[in-house]
Amino acid sequence: MNSKEQDYVLGTHDAEIGRLQLQHGIWKQHVRDCWQRAGIAPGMRVVDIGCGPGFASADLAERVGAQGEVIGIERSERFIAFAAEHCRARGVANVGFVMADVMQDELPVTGADAVWCRWLAIFVSDPALLVQKMAGMLKPGGKLIFHEYVHYETYQSVPPSPRIEEFIAHVMRSWRDFGGEPNVARYLPAHLAAAGCRVLDTRPISFSAQPHQPVWQWPASFIDINLQRLLDLGLVDASWVAAVKDDMRRLEADPNALLITPMVLEIIAEKA
Repeated sequence: MNSKEQDYVLGTHDAEIGRLQLQHGIWKQHVRDCWQRAGIAPGMRVVDIGCGPGFASADLAERVGAQGEVIGIERSERFIAFAAEHCRARGVANVGFVMADVMQDELPVTGADAVWCRWLAIFVSDPALLVQKMAGMLKPGGKLIFHEYVHYETYQSVPPSPRIEEFIAHVMRSWRDFGGEPNVARYLPAHLAAAGCRVLDTRPISFSAQPHQPVWQWPASFIDINLQRLLDLGLVDASWVAAVKDDMRRLEADPNALLITPMVLEIIAEKA
């Protein structure tokens, strides 16, 4: 595994790809509605920055149609390979992938109509630079579109579980230890203004789900996969992990239980 794979905060392994696919399915309609509000239309040239395994890239390619183009930018060789195969399997031909580190490399795109950014800014050490680089890829009047967390602490269970609250605190601290900021969306409007962009629309998005509802699997799968990550990092011990899993089993057995997801802020901005 190369160093760029190793320093992915949440990993690039099969279980994480599966979680990202589940996550994309849960968010798919909200994302499509966002793209429509942002004016993404057939014939446009759109960048999916930090595209991961390419699930959104393929959807964007279908939205812009054969006369449009999607460029996915991603630094993980494993994600790029998966994304290319995923698009081939779906018969999507108008999407290409560039392997680049969005924070360190020159990005080979200019004059794009829109840049889509989802859950990337939370992991970078300089979100202001990320916004500047996104703006640099756009033509005047082009759109910058974000889905980023604004209040991660809304991630919780009903009834409350102190151990799940501890899990959320550990996750937030570990992301900050890697140089990221879980609530980065709070700072994006100022970064956009500094980059010569104006915010057109914002809206908060959060879900709640009972154990029998499909949405439950999104926050539940994150807990399941990232307990092992916290253990590997030495932030917790095996007995604590077992206790969190016990709490999750109790919640899943309670038809009145809820998992409430971390709040995302949708931002649609325009380059001057």
